[in-house]
Parts: sequence; structure tokens; C-alpha cells
Amino acid sequence: MALANVDVVVIGGGIVGLATALAVLRLRPDVSVVVLEKEQALASHQTGHNSGVIHTGLYYKPGSLKARTCARGRAMLESWSGAGGPTAFPDYGA
Repeated sequence: MALANVDVVVIGGGIVGLATALAVLRLRPDVSVVVLEKEQALASHQTGHNSGVIHTGLYYKPGSLKARTCARGRAMLESWSGAGGPTAFPDYGA
């Protein structure tokens, strides 16, 4: 497929680039999306070097924006990945 025939080009195959491509396709399944990555594999930089921890908001004041954001992000990630099982810590963002 020539890039001239592509509707959306996402530069970078890390978590942000791939999530962006997925969001575009969910909103507009009729468009073509190409992800460009300079490395041999996806998530070769910062995405591949994170700790892999899903933050629960444990260290933030209950109900604060940071706690709520952590709790929402964790729920979104678990839903997206299919994990959805019990977590080690309670939801401190509620």
C-alpha cells in the first residue's frame, strides 16, 4: 500500500502511537491507518522500558484527581487487555 493512499499515518509504534491508531480505527473503521516505526520491533524505547506496574492510586489522597486518574487508567487498561481479574490493591480513587 502506497502512503499516498493512506488516510492516517501515526508516527511511532510505542504505547501512545498504537493507542492512537486503535482509537482512530474505533472512531472511524472506514479509514486506513499506517503506523510507522523506525526500529525493528514495536515498543523498543520508553514503552518497552517501563516497570510494567499498573498504578492504583494508593499513594495519592483518596478522591484526588491523581487517585481518580490512576483508578480510571487501571480500569481502562484491564478492560482493554482483558486482564480484568482481581488486583493487589483496592481502588483508592473512588
